[in-house]
Amino acid sequence: MKKAVIRLLVLAHLLALVYSISCALADNGDWTCPNCGQAGNIGNFCYNCAAPRPASGEWTCPSCGQAGNIGNFCYNCAAPRPGSEETAAANTQPVDEHLEQIPGENDKVKICVQEAVASAYIDNRDKWLPSHVIDGDQSTCWQVSDKKGLKGKIWIQLNIGSDQTVDEIWIKNGFWGHNTEGIDQYYMNSRPKDIKIEFQYAGESSFRDAFTHTLRDEVFTDWQRISLNTRHERVTAVKIWVQSKYKANQKKFVHDICLSEVMLVKYAPASSAKPAATEKAETLYETRPEISGAKLLDKIATRQGPGTQYAETHTYFGDNWDTQRLPVLKKAWNKKNGAWWVQLEFSYQGVPRRLWTGAKRVDVDLDKVKDDRKRGLVHVEPTKAYAGPGVKYYELGEVLFYEDEVDWYDRESGFVEIDYYDVNREIQRRVWVPESAVSNWH
Repeated sequence: MKKAVIRLLVLAHLLALVYSISCALADNGDWTCPNCGQAGNIGNFCYNCAAPRPASGEWTCPSCGQAGNIGNFCYNCAAPRPGSEETAAANTQPVDEHLEQIPGENDKVKICVQEAVASAYIDNRDKWLPSHVIDGDQSTCWQVSDKKGLKGKIWIQLNIGSDQTVDEIWIKNGFWGHNTEGIDQYYMNSRPKDIKIEFQYAGESSFRDAFTHTLRDEVFTDWQRISLNTRHERVTAVKIWVQSKYKANQKKFVHDICLSEVMLVKYAPASSAKPAATEKAETLYETRPEISGAKLLDKIATRQGPGTQYAETHTYFGDNWDTQRLPVLKKAWNKKNGAWWVQLEFSYQGVPRRLWTGAKRVDVDLDKVKDDRKRGLVHVEPTKAYAGPGVKYYELGEVLFYEDEVDWYDRESGFVEIDYYDVNREIQRRVWVPESAVSNWH
């Protein structure tokens, strides 16, 4: 009996020894160096660059809150692992002062541009300089006139100041600025459409490797990211030629071409670049005069929206139109009708309403009226609709929405202005609904 117990004790010790050896071997298993990418390391230091083996165990970044990190740097913001500053310092690549981190990007960095020069710019108290495309403020822009012609004459050039590898070019097209009333300037001015991009390399004075690209006409969405087919190495400057344009919706500014921001991007870890610059406050431009009382030129036939495709409402002020002065809230160009429409606010039989009529019926300077602009998409539950932002406005009845999402345009006093096709009436409608019925904003 005693011999059996002794055998069991010996076996237990042997099993414990085997387990400890296997754990040690597991701890010394293969690992890939996060610094240089060397695979198959089994010791405590990388075969290739001598960087120390990353500590085991997941950790949460105290800087940005990213969970599930397992190396010495945060996946999201490249902050070093807490308590391992010495290890992190050993693993960190030398920071290139010509590169800057891009918030939210781990393997792409911004190339710092020394200066931006252009073929020309509109001289107006330094408001439209070429340097605005690299100032980090998307609400400023380079603005140039094409009155003397467009193709082959208008360009902007970004001089890097050092030779860098360019992998992508990011662009914010048009003028992203607002005035002090929050009215955007995008469609008011023209925007580049087709562009040609070419590169200058270290030791060379000319540009080459040109290619063309068509920019999208999108207001206030995000960067348009142009991926290059091949890596362009040792680049010292990039030149962008404007070959065609999206036209402004106002004749006054049709020759003014605007470009808000351009960023040159390199594929590299965020840890190789200096921290991102602090985001600049938006630049607000001058206010437009308020049109508080425009004179009518005729009785007003109205629609729920800016065009004859919208539900018809009523004709107002048939007998006394020549004595009326009404607020003009905004304007919209209708391609189908080929005409401008304006939104008016007025009361009829003691009930206020906001409705649209052709601009030809109102004596108003359209340059002073803000643009009607779609803000995004929303989901709307069945609800009552009104001809203005509130229950005091004329009620347009209860509406049912079969669409998953509809366009929205304005938001005021707890109500949202939406635009949708009414499948029951088979007509386009523009109405105001309670914000409580609206969800899934995007």
